[in-house]
Amino acid sequence: MRIQGADQPGALARRSSRLDWYRTLSPSGRAAFWATFGGWALDAYNQMTVGFVLPAVTAAFALSTTQTGLLGTVGLVTSAVGGAMAGALADAVGRVRVLILSIGSYALFTLLAGCAQSYEQLLVFLTLQALGFGGEWAAGAVLVAEYAQTTQRGRVIGAVQSAWSIGYAGVLVANTLAFSLAPPELAWRMMFWLGAVPAVVLLWVRTRVQESPLYRAEVAARRALPGQAAGRPGSALLGLFRRDQLRVTLASALLSIGVMGAGLAFWLPTIWSRCAT
Repeated sequence: MRIQGADQPGALARRSSRLDWYRTLSPSGRAAFWATFGGWALDAYNQMTVGFVLPAVTAAFALSTTQTGLLGTVGLVTSAVGGAMAGALADAVGRVRVLILSIGSYALFTLLAGCAQSYEQLLVFLTLQALGFGGEWAAGAVLVAEYAQTTQRGRVIGAVQSAWSIGYAGVLVANTLAFSLAPPELAWRMMFWLGAVPAVVLLWVRTRVQESPLYRAEVAARRALPGQAAGRPGSALLGLFRRDQLRVTLASALLSIGVMGAGLAFWLPTIWSRCAT
């Protein structure tokens, strides 16, 4: 007779093995993982910071509804452009270089956003900040995927995406502290400055991240080809719209639009503040 639960040790072993994805990463892969994880958390902080400070910014610069809406929208639109640019550039110059460039621009324009003296300045800084924001995931996801084993790739990428919740929690804490310790006209600036500080630390971390062996092999293969056949920057991006790839590209884009529909949460802080008043 089979004793109920006799196979529990085996079941527990199988469950624990599902958490072994991190152990399969090489030391360089783990460094890439944490560098990308931190960037994705900062992306969440960045996007939600604008949502939380919009009421204070609206009051500080006496903005119209249209101007407020533009401040909230420009980053989402420009980040899509930044993602496409970063993807093409990552194939040309390397994933790590693009990650360094993206976090460097993020740190600079986040700091400047907190120093903006007019609506026009803030709009420009948020627009440029979003280019780096969009480049984070485009280059980071590819780098981590190249380090991950094929059988563990989904778990590794999923773990990186979980950083979004950490960034979201961070902006909630920062918002509570900033608006409790400072008047609204200073607190919204502090929110941006608090986002720039970890970006500088992450910039230093990424200077120590190495390109994946997969990418290095690809670069070596390109150099072995005749000049014109070695490929051009952006050719992979155009390849997504080939007839044999178009269906997958459109389906993936539709799925992404559905996921980003959760971006409606961006406006919740403004809604809450207006309901409270």
